[in-house]
Amino acid sequence: MAEQEQEYIGVNKVDAFISPMSGVPVIVCYLEDGREFNLFYVPPDIVNAINKLMKNESNDSGNQSELARRETVYDIISFIPEIIDELQKRVTQVTIDDILDDIYLATVELNFGGLIIQKRMIPSHAIYLALLTGKPIRVKKELVDRSAERSNKS
Repeated sequence: MAEQEQEYIGVNKVDAFISPMSGVPVIVCYLEDGREFNLFYVPPDIVNAINKLMKNESNDSGNQSELARRETVYDIISFIPEIIDELQKRVTQVTIDDILDDIYLATVELNFGGLIIQKRMIPSHAIYLALLTGKPIRVKKELVDRSAERSNKS
């Protein structure tokens, strides 16, 4: 575990929003070491689901059309306590641990009575699962460092 702690940085807090300047959906992971790890162009449904889950819903729901107020699969999952309970038993952690052609990849670790199964996921979806279940989120230090280097160059 000590090796994993050095290789990964824990996430203390998550924010999800649509950037007012660019209209780009963003998830910001605030890391234990004081840095931020940003995921851009995430699905807007995930931004909404994370905000509903964290009770950060926007107050302009009166301005939304009927179509925009449709429920999503995230709403249904968070509405059924038995699903959440089962996920809490199974999900052990989420890691954002790889990149392929500028697209981040995440791994969700599931425990089935001692049998550990790792599944590749879209990072924003994996973050939602971790927030829903109260499980830790970690980001591979190499990805954070690479992201910081890119930000400094632009």
